[in-house]
Amino acid sequence: MNPDSSLEIQSLDEYGAFMTKEKVAKALDVGVHNIPVLVRAGLLKPLGHPQRYCVKKFSRDELARNLADKTWLEEAAKALHRHWRIKNARKKAKQSGNGAAQANGSPVPITAETKAGKSVTRQRPAARRAGSSPASAPPLAGRLLQHN
Repeated sequence: MNPDSSLEIQSLDEYGAFMTKEKVAKALDVGVHNIPVLVRAGLLKPLGHPQRYCVKKFSRDELARNLADKTWLEEAAKALHRHWRIKNARKKAKQSGNGAAQANGSPVPITAETKAGKSVTRQRPAARRAGSSPASAPPLAGRLLQHN
């Protein structure tokens, strides 16, 4: 970035070399709950190889470079928007009784069969349709009554 640019970049001098997700969230001006979204998208990389439930530390210098890069900021905004669009679509589908959302975040369309109240079931594989399946055995209560 040009030093004579009119855009003034936020200074990260108030932070130490290691930054926790709370400090990163404050520097990015986003919620703390959005930092794992950026990590999963590959836009933020924790230092070292932390385990799943460990406190992740981030590099102040790397974050400063990312903040100065317009394309990185666009990718971060795109990742956050995508995450929340998919999450809200799933929530909306669940509330409407549709049950699921497609991989792209849009709700699964309701077909004529589901509108009519018909149950749409999938066929079992041929190996499971054989007489040895648990479905061919009498129910547990029936088996208990037979022994008495």
